[in-house]
Amino acid sequence: MPIDYSKWKKIEVSDDEDDTHPNIDTPSLYRWRHQARLERMAEKKQEKEKIEKDKCTTSSKMKDLEDKLSKADISDKDREEIQKEIDDVKAQEEKWRAKEKELEEKERLEPWNVDTIGHEAFSTSRINKITEKPKATISDEEDSKKMAQFCEENESLLQTYGRLVGLKATEAYLAEHPHLACEYSANYLTIECLNLAIDRREEEMCLLSEQCIVMQYLLELSKNLRADPTNTNMQKSFFKKFAAADPSYMKTFQEEVTAFQDRLRTRANEKREAAAAEYEAEERQKRIEQAPGGLDPQEVFETLPEEMRNCFESQNIQALKDLALKMDEEVFMYHFQRCVDSGLWVPEKKSENEIEEDDDSEIIDVEGTETDSVATEDLVD
Repeated sequence: MPIDYSKWKKIEVSDDEDDTHPNIDTPSLYRWRHQARLERMAEKKQEKEKIEKDKCTTSSKMKDLEDKLSKADISDKDREEIQKEIDDVKAQEEKWRAKEKELEEKERLEPWNVDTIGHEAFSTSRINKITEKPKATISDEEDSKKMAQFCEENESLLQTYGRLVGLKATEAYLAEHPHLACEYSANYLTIECLNLAIDRREEEMCLLSEQCIVMQYLLELSKNLRADPTNTNMQKSFFKKFAAADPSYMKTFQEEVTAFQDRLRTRANEKREAAAAEYEAEERQKRIEQAPGGLDPQEVFETLPEEMRNCFESQNIQALKDLALKMDEEVFMYHFQRCVDSGLWVPEKKSENEIEEDDDSEIIDVEGTETDSVATEDLVD
């Protein structure tokens, strides 16, 4: 069959100018026509909903009446009344159907407009995002090797960069060596700053830490711009913006440098304390290994009674003998035995022929110097 194009001849357009008078405000007329059409559509929608609601009510009532009529225990009079009601409901239902059919015919003959000519089949939104190129992942071990190789090859350049003063000097130096702008350089400078803080080279540490923060700012900008930090144009743009930065930006930069230096000093103190503790532990272990009884001579010396400690400090054997007579014998022997076990007192061994003779022994002070003394048995006696 041939295609019927007659529908397209009856399209209601709000901005149709065929009957627009030149003295009438055209935009206002368009808005009025559109508003009037929307109101007519709303009224028809309400009328259609009312018909559907009345149809549902009528159907429900019809079902209830039919259920009552199907019961066998109702009288003939009630049956007649129910049948009469059913007839009335059927007549009302026919009226609603006729009205619905009339409404459908009216909608069919109504011209199309911008709101009824079509409907939205589907709607989707897509946002294209810039995705970074996937980077080749390497293991931590390989990354550490690459960093070690980079630092070894560029150590002198990084040392020079870290001691530059001023943005102009830094910009010129990176222009000559753009490959230095990378994470490996920032890591090397951070470690070098920590080493200087540990060695208490404050002036060099402050200078190097500022250059380290400049490098970190450069890397952060390149990351935000998704640009290669070794690109000379990107570096020029960074230093240009940095030089023209407002005071609040420079204040933030200086606060970042100060905070970084404070963290370095704190970490350096922790490192020095840890190194001192490790050294002390090693020395203590050595002293214990050299002691005859496995006691630390320094700890034993510090826990001796004050009078006994004075005798060892002055290396006065006679005073130690006198103290042995004055002190409680059990207390003195406890501390004296600990001195022997730690090596503070080294009794000299006697031969069988000299077992009855008084032989000399040795007394060792805390620093490890030896002094001639009488035998241990003489002190006990």
